[in-house]
Order: sequence, then structure tokens, then C-alpha cells
Amino acid sequence: MSAYAHNTVPTQYIQAGAIRFAYRRFGSPSGVPLVFFQHFRGNMDNYDPAISDALAADREVVLFDNTGVGGTSGQARDSVEGLAEDAGLFIDALGLDQPSGHGRQACGC
Repeated sequence: MSAYAHNTVPTQYIQAGAIRFAYRRFGSPSGVPLVFFQHFRGNMDNYDPAISDALAADREVVLFDNTGVGGTSGQARDSVEGLAEDAGLFIDALGLDQPSGHGRQACGC
């Protein structure tokens, strides 16, 4: 297990096309990584550390900021399709073949 947790892991950056994504990666490197997806204007600090740390006990957790939000460059997207496209770029840049996903509501319902 990583010595880092939600509140202590340093933010890293990775370039994917024209976008510089801010992300944090922590937890157990075994098993299928779990990528946390955020709503339109939320950033990786919006998640509850108690939840992400608990999930990181037996798998790697990846938090990231959407394009144009938080520490990620570019123009913020205005559609779920745009968010999904950019998330795919990010996941490919990290070299994750088949991660699991955990999402937040985009509509606030």
C-alpha cells in the first residue's frame, strides 16, 4: 500500500494532447485501479477522504481534475460527451487499460 492518502498524496501532472491534467494516485497498486470522475465544475478535493482512503485499502485510487477545472489546463467542457472524451485522454495517458470508475452526479439531482 502507498504511504500516501487522499490528503497527503502530492498532485502530479500529465500531458494528454493539449491538456495538462492534474491528478493524484494512491493506494494499493494491486487490483483494478479505480478512477474517480467528478461533476462538471468539481475538482479532486470535492471527494470525502474517508471514502477514497477506504477504497484505496485494496486498490489504487486515481483522482483528477476535469479539463479547465482546478489544476487542469484547457477550456472547461459543457457536455457529458466532452467530459468523457477528455477522461479517455487522461486514462490513456496514464496507460490504464481497463480501470473501474466511480462517478458523481453531473446534474445535481
